[in-house]
Amino acid sequence: MLEKRKTWNEALLLPIFLLLLVSVWVQYQAAVLDGNFVRTIVIKQLFFCALAFGALLAARHFSFAFLMKFAPLWYGLSLGVMLLLHWYYDAAMFELTGTKRWLRIGPLTLQPSEMMKIAFILMLVYITINYEQRTQIRTWQSDGRYMLKSFLIALPTFLLMFMQRDFGTSLVFICIMLALFIVSGVDKRILISLAGVLAVLGGCLLLFVFTEWGRDILRALHFKEYQLNRVEAWVDPLKYQDSISFQQVRSMLAVATGGFAGKGAEAAWVYVPVRESDMIFTVIAETFGFVGSASVLFLYFYLFYQMLRTGMQTNKRAYLYFSVGLVFSLLFQTVENVGAAIGLLPLTGIPLPFLSQGGTSLITGCFGLGIVLGMEKSGPKSCSSFDPKIKGIN
Repeated sequence: MLEKRKTWNEALLLPIFLLLLVSVWVQYQAAVLDGNFVRTIVIKQLFFCALAFGALLAARHFSFAFLMKFAPLWYGLSLGVMLLLHWYYDAAMFELTGTKRWLRIGPLTLQPSEMMKIAFILMLVYITINYEQRTQIRTWQSDGRYMLKSFLIALPTFLLMFMQRDFGTSLVFICIMLALFIVSGVDKRILISLAGVLAVLGGCLLLFVFTEWGRDILRALHFKEYQLNRVEAWVDPLKYQDSISFQQVRSMLAVATGGFAGKGAEAAWVYVPVRESDMIFTVIAETFGFVGSASVLFLYFYLFYQMLRTGMQTNKRAYLYFSVGLVFSLLFQTVENVGAAIGLLPLTGIPLPFLSQGGTSLITGCFGLGIVLGMEKSGPKSCSSFDPKIKGIN
């Protein structure tokens, strides 16, 4: 279950540590700007960072073979925790956001969907490795069966996300699946066909949003009015800047006023709703401008590069697949959050990894990074191409 790690991957540990430091600063700055209880928020963020770093250290010592062996169990337990949201969701957050993402048990508040991300990746890697071990000659038919099996096993997750009315996080799980299909070598014809289907669905969704009969269909599918408004506001935010696109326009204004080098911590600030969570990127952009924003984004992409590099250097397929799944989970969230903050993408309520307010996201994200940090090298130093004879997870 536990393994002793003799070496540290400093190149991967450094961006993680720096992002945790940045998370404390941005939460402090957001609290100062909004006139909240600064000391309480900073102490809370430091506490979450300490727990997150502890989770990272603990995950580093877990045997990956152990995690993979019981992947169905972790997945089943995560589904069970998500199912609890049907009865024990946070009523106050539901009234505020219209989603049942937050599980409240006494004084504790958790986001089960964040915990599910790690279990979901492990489960898909488990399916993929089993498929590759049992299939000597891959065909488009066998790849199709593998994808169908993955979809069916993932279906309970999407149904529970539908019950929670959390469309944004569902996109993260879809991104993880597509990334694993691509990296595992699924037949290109299937991938091209799937891309075509997704493009058609995306076009239909936009058509539905901008037609009254389409909106009626989406409402019947339990889409909330504010979710439909977000898409409409994204297309023409200035037209609705005093109503449905108020948050996004204020976010764009805050980013723009940061300029090249930022206004500094003591300057007058643009008011942005929910700055500490969905719009935390505006704090960086307004304070340090393009220079600070680019530096933080570089830190993210350096982290993603090191995660992929670590997975490839192990010369083990399962390690690489897990790294890819986690990278694309974090990458999608980063691109969507920053893209929404600068007006390129519609708002979905997806947090910025490690920086947005929320202990569950921070802790589970660091647990996943700890798994990557604990990966050991095996065989050749580089593994950009794979020997089809490589099997298993060790």
